[in-house]
Amino acid sequence: MSETGANPGDADAEESGVADTSAPDATLSSRFGAHLRVVLVLFHLTAIFLMAFPAPGGAMKRAAWKDPTVQEEFKAWTGRLNGWGVDVNQEELEDELWKLAVQYTEGRTKILTPLKPYYKYTGTTQSWRMFVAPHRFPAKLEIHVKIGDAWQPAYIARDPDHNWQGQALDHDRFRSAIFRFSWSSYVKTYRSFQTWVGTRAAEDFPEASHVRTRFQKYKTASPEQVKTDTRPAPKVILERVQPLAKYR
Repeated sequence: MSETGANPGDADAEESGVADTSAPDATLSSRFGAHLRVVLVLFHLTAIFLMAFPAPGGAMKRAAWKDPTVQEEFKAWTGRLNGWGVDVNQEELEDELWKLAVQYTEGRTKILTPLKPYYKYTGTTQSWRMFVAPHRFPAKLEIHVKIGDAWQPAYIARDPDHNWQGQALDHDRFRSAIFRFSWSSYVKTYRSFQTWVGTRAAEDFPEASHVRTRFQKYKTASPEQVKTDTRPAPKVILERVQPLAKYR
């Protein structure tokens, strides 16, 4: 430091006749980088928000709306709306909601279509849709094999005594798929699952001639029905019997 407090480098710069511009350039670059990061973060948050916004998804099939659980919801909301002074019956409510859902889904699809490459690149395609109502008519998977003239249970959901292939079937990922199989709109994937069952049953039960897959569908019991042990009787749905010879 000189007596005057000047930086010796300043004198060198003056003598050479060249101004030091490195500091302003660095500051400009730093500011540009900061602004760019803010833009990218805002873009990412907006894209994720749009993807996460609720949508009916696979439920946009009119046949799925005829499921007893969905019909119970329409019935409940019709009653609420009537209680609030809205004159509408259940059929009208369902029709109007279907029209609204179609318009909403089409609009959401148009907004998200340009962003699909970004979702694929960043791995952010999960929409995280939440449950909208309790499933009042659940379905319980059963698998039986026929040995001789008798059907014997191989797998019954959540039954520790009949847990064939339970390590796979009771896994959280598989249970999510099994839940869908009980809906009529997923009949194709259910057929694929039955092929999977037949292939493994043919190997694990060499003495069996057939395998049967089906669901026991029932309405969840009320507290009073549980106390008095008068639960509603289940109904067998989506039953299919397959000869195991074709898998051997």
